[in-house]
Amino acid sequence: MTQKQHILLTLGKDLLFILVALFLIVKGRFLGAVIGVLALLWYGRDFWYRVKSVLPSAAPVRDNVERPSETRRPEDGPIIDDGKIQVTDLSGAKEVDFEKE
Repeated sequence: MTQKQHILLTLGKDLLFILVALFLIVKGRFLGAVIGVLALLWYGRDFWYRVKSVLPSAAPVRDNVERPSETRRPEDGPIIDDGKIQVTDLSGAKEVDFEKE
């Protein structure tokens, strides 16, 4: 059995149980109506999610917000080596040894 046949079989089963639940709600007494409502909720939810999974989904609409990664940045200037090193976070360092080669 292919995946499509399995989905169609499940949709048919859910539709049949929904019809039985509607029959119980209309023709049943109190207990039949309660069982019918519960079955309608259970199989109706299952039927709805199966139908949503079978239908082709629409392509997501992209918003027109310009994000920082998409904006153009000015080109970086040339690297100037003046022999200085600036360390901004020393929270994890106990001792720093640096030797310029």
